[in-house]
Amino acid sequence: MGLIFFLFYTALFSVLILKWRFFGINGIHRGFILAAFYLKLAAGFGLSYLYSTHYEDRGTGDTFRFYDDARVMHRCLEEQGPGPYLKLLSGIGFWEDRDALPYYMEMTHLERPHHKGYVNDNATMIRANALVLHLSRGHYHVHTVFWCFAAMIGLTALLRLLLSYFPRKRVAMYFSVFLLPTTLFWGSGVLKEPILLMGMGLLLLGFFRFIFGEPSRYKWLHMALGLLFMILAKGYILFLMLPALSGLLLVKLFRGRRFWLWFSLPHAAAVLFFLLGPQIGGKADLAHEFAWKQKAFYNEAVLSEAGSLIEIPPVNRAVDVFLNAPNALMNTYLRPWITEGRNLLYLPAALENLFLMICIAVMAWNFRRPYGLAIPIIAFGISFVLTLGIAIGGMVPVLGALVRYKMPALIFLFAVTFALTDHIMLQRRLPFIRKLVKKLWRKPY
Repeated sequence: MGLIFFLFYTALFSVLILKWRFFGINGIHRGFILAAFYLKLAAGFGLSYLYSTHYEDRGTGDTFRFYDDARVMHRCLEEQGPGPYLKLLSGIGFWEDRDALPYYMEMTHLERPHHKGYVNDNATMIRANALVLHLSRGHYHVHTVFWCFAAMIGLTALLRLLLSYFPRKRVAMYFSVFLLPTTLFWGSGVLKEPILLMGMGLLLLGFFRFIFGEPSRYKWLHMALGLLFMILAKGYILFLMLPALSGLLLVKLFRGRRFWLWFSLPHAAAVLFFLLGPQIGGKADLAHEFAWKQKAFYNEAVLSEAGSLIEIPPVNRAVDVFLNAPNALMNTYLRPWITEGRNLLYLPAALENLFLMICIAVMAWNFRRPYGLAIPIIAFGISFVLTLGIAIGGMVPVLGALVRYKMPALIFLFAVTFALTDHIMLQRRLPFIRKLVKKLWRKPY
């Protein structure tokens, strides 16, 4: 029965990809979008297999603990009726409900330890899976299909955005969005990342259409849904985007004059606020929060005996975050090195990092200065890559976690690298690349 449900929803979402106007992109045949969906399904199966074999206890792996807690919540509906279930689903009033409270106590991850500042994304995933259970009838891999399709919505939105500014780099942008091993793996399971990708793609597609006044009846809906999904999935990613988004809003306000001045102002203000936070105290002391999270990550890694623990410089002063930035960026985007890929789990990430270094070197050799409407999207990408890289690279001392957490910015790192590469000059210098691209993409659909 599980196979029937899996095939049914796979077929349903395949038809949506082939028929829904949203997935129709100039220059990209829908077959390539559908192929990316099937690749994600395969990656989703691989991720669940890894978690089932790597973790002896299901409660220690995100993909199963969210699903198992959702089943407890769904059982409340079957045994106690809609009243207690809706209280658990909404998070309102279950403490006073004697029928709902035992199910809450049975769930292990509806609340998270050391939760501070953002919406509890564990609760988001548990409640989202509880809703999908009405359609999956308890078959785990049906959830994989739903979350892969959710990620496809966000990734397709990102591809639409990137191709609107780089229409002559279809192959490169398709690769950056859909084919990176990190995105394929971590963005394809019963995890928070698919909801994050859906939110990020919709938000940015709507936001850039608003900034540049592009005609679109759905841009406000895209922005609203994207904002909601990002807050529910991983609110800190939205927080790290704020300097770039604020800078683009200032650029729009001043009608594009002196782009780099207005774009850089929110970044300078953010740095100044971070440095002065300890003198202000309270919630303004972001450096204290940064240091606290660094210690929390390290303690958790030691307790769980993480196999890829690395040394990162401690944060004793606010300025240490910026002094440690080069090391943080290197750890985030360039490690594990290929020499650290002895563990098969890290080998794809190590090869991906090696390919990234090659692409950066090729970009430097064939650099093309950005101009016109391409500048804002490149500026946003650089800002996001730096802020996320400094944040997670300075806090997280575990290579395995870094590979997962860098995923949203990695898409933009590759996209910006390809955007700044003069592909005409590159093809003249290396003619075999032109022949390869023609074979891969014979017809400009």
